[in-house]
Amino acid sequence: MTIQVDFWQIVTLLLGFIGTLATFGKILLKQLDARIDHQNGRLEKLEAQHNDFLTRLPLEYQRREDAIRFETVLNAKLDAIGARIERLIERPTVTRRATD
Repeated sequence: MTIQVDFWQIVTLLLGFIGTLATFGKILLKQLDARIDHQNGRLEKLEAQHNDFLTRLPLEYQRREDAIRFETVLNAKLDAIGARIERLIERPTVTRRATD
């Protein structure tokens, strides 16, 4: 038993097979593009959140050195006020004479 296949039948079969492969390749590339677009969307969202965080960071965060400097200045001012109050307390009181 012999099978006879003409040249055009082989060409048609090969073209059909190549067309099927191309179709599956296109479907695969579309799915890949959709996943890449989804990942890019997530990345853009994360970048926006990161930029928002960077803009809010100076408003919500205080460095340790700044806090120490602020506390030192505040303590110096309170000490100066306390010294003034002590001087006022220690100052002799002047009594006024009543003139009748």
